[in-house]
Amino acid sequence: MTHNRIHARRGKLAVAALLGMMLFWSAPAAHADRADGADRYLGVWNYDQPDRADGTDIATVGQLGINPLTFPQVGTVEFARGTDGDITGHTDQGCTWHFRVNGDALDLTSTDQYCFNNVIGSGYNIYYWHVTVRDGHEQEVVRANSYLPYGTFDFELANGKRTRADAADPGDAARLFTGSWAYDPTNLAYLNNLTSPGYQPKIGVVHIDSSAGQLIAHTGDGCSWTLDGHGNTAELAPAGQTCQTPGGTVIMSFWSMASDGTHLISVMHSTDPENGEYFVGSGSSTRQP
Repeated sequence: MTHNRIHARRGKLAVAALLGMMLFWSAPAAHADRADGADRYLGVWNYDQPDRADGTDIATVGQLGINPLTFPQVGTVEFARGTDGDITGHTDQGCTWHFRVNGDALDLTSTDQYCFNNVIGSGYNIYYWHVTVRDGHEQEVVRANSYLPYGTFDFELANGKRTRADAADPGDAARLFTGSWAYDPTNLAYLNNLTSPGYQPKIGVVHIDSSAGQLIAHTGDGCSWTLDGHGNTAELAPAGQTCQTPGGTVIMSFWSMASDGTHLISVMHSTDPENGEYFVGSGSSTRQP
């Protein structure tokens, strides 16, 4: 999901509004509005800043509830009308899920929906995803089966919260992200700032600046990566960027982050100069003075 697509959507909405007014005067009232209750959900939604203290946007993954691991949720979902009367939810990590309006909520059309997620390198079946919207804010509960190489695990997001991406002040991203960010100390209990596989620590400082409406992240290996920012969220744009270093080629396949101006939470999938792929599912950094 990119900022440019959000701006494009605003233009499409303006055109749609004009056409809607024309149709109102030229067609019977019964056909002037698709009153199925879906419009409140349509659009792009950012996860709010994850908070371990109250569980906001913190997912648990475990077997039989024993010592579950916890992972912050960052990134976007885009709800749109599908081709068969359903509502599709397309996530920034490349999965598409099918919903229907169910009273005052969105629920999945079936309990057997599956996606293999190339960012995390595993598949999952989401059997429960309940979405409600109030005053421009979205709340959700997600339950799934996560199929990992060493077993099937329960996934639950009990307190998911999002805010509309296109409702954000255009200056928010620059204010929230620009500056220098140092990786926090690793924490094995949370797998914080540890790569998978290998459990190598992410260390160093990332410098982020803004140019021509884009964010540019400069990493310690001398590479620069472009991201689109919208509200509290920034996402690699385009995906699959490469950088030539003295040691070889670095590929940044996916990088999504959320910031409150002081702390930055991130998810990353990259390939190092030795062609080793790694994933960081719980990255955190603190702004430097």
